[in-house]
Amino acid sequence: MLLYHGARPNPRAVRMFMAEKQLVIPMCDMDVDGGENRRPEFVVRNPAGQVPVLELNDGSWIAETGAIFQYLEETYPEPAFIGSNVEERAETRLWQRRIERRITEPLYAAFHWL
Repeated sequence: MLLYHGARPNPRAVRMFMAEKQLVIPMCDMDVDGGENRRPEFVVRNPAGQVPVLELNDGSWIAETGAIFQYLEETYPEPAFIGSNVEERAETRLWQRRIERRITEPLYAAFHWL
C-alpha cells in the first residue's frame, strides 16, 4: 500500500489514525500548494484531485478519508477504533458525520477561500 497525502487536515487525520493503530504504510508527500494533486498523473487516481488517496497492493485506489478509515479498520481490526460490534460502529459513524457536517465542512469551505 501507499498513502498519497499532503499538508491538509484530512491526510493528517489518516496519518493520525495510522499512528494510533501503529500501522506503517509508505507515504508519498504531495505538494498540494503547488498543485501536484491536480496534475493528470494524480487525477487518474482521484478525479477530484484531492488527498488523501490510498493505493492498494493490487493497484486500485481508495479516496475519501472515511473510506480509508473503514478500509484500514477492516483490514487491521485490532485495536478496534470504529467499534467492535454493529452498534458501536453505527454510533462512531453517526458522530463522525455530525462532526463532519457541523464542524469540519464549514472549516474546509473557509480554508478553500484563503
